[in-house]
Amino acid sequence: MNTAKRLPKVVIVGKVNAGKSTLFNRLVRKPLAVTAATPGVTRDRLRKPVSWGGVTFELVDTGGLYPPHEDEIFERVVRHIEHEVKEADLVLFLVDLKEGLTPYDEEIGRWLRRTGRPVLLVANKADVKRKDPLEFLKLGFGEPLEISAEHNRGITHLLDTIVETLERKGRVPGPEETPSREDLIRVSILGKPNVGKSSLLNALVGREISVISEVPGTTRDAVDFVHEPFLFVDTAGLKRRYRDELEYFAAVRTERSLHFAEVVIVVLDITQPITRMDKRIIGLAVEEGKGVVIALNKADLLSSKERREKFPEVQRELDFVEWAPKLFTSAKTGEGLDYLKDVLVRVHQERKKRIPKRDLLAFWDEVLEQYTPPARVSRFAALHWEPPEFLIETVDRDMPGHFVRFLEKKLRERFGFWGVPIRWTLRRKRKRHP
Repeated sequence: MNTAKRLPKVVIVGKVNAGKSTLFNRLVRKPLAVTAATPGVTRDRLRKPVSWGGVTFELVDTGGLYPPHEDEIFERVVRHIEHEVKEADLVLFLVDLKEGLTPYDEEIGRWLRRTGRPVLLVANKADVKRKDPLEFLKLGFGEPLEISAEHNRGITHLLDTIVETLERKGRVPGPEETPSREDLIRVSILGKPNVGKSSLLNALVGREISVISEVPGTTRDAVDFVHEPFLFVDTAGLKRRYRDELEYFAAVRTERSLHFAEVVIVVLDITQPITRMDKRIIGLAVEEGKGVVIALNKADLLSSKERREKFPEVQRELDFVEWAPKLFTSAKTGEGLDYLKDVLVRVHQERKKRIPKRDLLAFWDEVLEQYTPPARVSRFAALHWEPPEFLIETVDRDMPGHFVRFLEKKLRERFGFWGVPIRWTLRRKRKRHP
């Protein structure tokens, strides 16, 4: 297998509730995967780089393997797992010391042997083990490494073994071959459930990355995928109320993914009216200072006439982000996706823009020549960039909001910041009395 231009891939596989997501979180040192006692929490594949002993590899968490009658989207989950294992440089086959060897473990073992991929057998829950680890010898992968993912037991030895195995099998690329994520544009995909976020991600990268289903709440984790020049992150749908803790913690991870994004695609179902929740999601991206692109998805379901009628309605409903690009897309037909990628690059560039101090002062002088501010301004300056934040300091009177909006409009006309929120700090400087 060619390892050039990619990290070696290590895939975690096992039956439901063996602790795969707990192990994934432990190895990446962040609580990224949703974990719970409920079977079948993980549906999508999570992937993050892990560095150990001078070697970096891509770790992939997968959905639990168990009988299809227990999960209506099981077949789709299995298809994704099979794809990852086919590309794996090493498979971590996780078994449960608390439960012991099961027929499902044996079935997974037979399947893994047929794939021909290198397998490292890992026995989890060593802190509460009730079974003899040697019974897993029957699987044919040698004696298992005993660990407790929850209590960090045996993790150092596991990491050492992973690196040694990759090096022994020649799966570790040289420094010049190791890819870097630093130059990628980090894009988070947000929206309510079932607006087409996962379908849009799959269409953008040209392959099935996220599990797609009409079942609400299919996506539970933030799923990321590199498709140069982008690092796309698909997220669980956000809504006002959550049925259970799985949905709640999935939403927490969705909002957490915002912190790491630079540009956000907010996906709206254009066949449905824009709701308060849609606006709240856009507001989250604005509050975080991210570049905002609004995808009016499922456009293939509208006629040309319906689109012409719908777009002015969208503009009215979303007038608070009139500066954000809004474009029709269809994950089904591919409409608008090439343009969407171009827009993402442009908005990312706009977010990184900086105005030289002399140009900003010249702009302010021009404003003062044409307009008299409703309050005396003692200072106008840029405070921060990415996103831009400006200070207006006045004397003895607060600056009215209408002038701030006017000034922002003029700033955008002159300097752009297309798709980027502009923040304002308003400060009143009191006169000193003798």
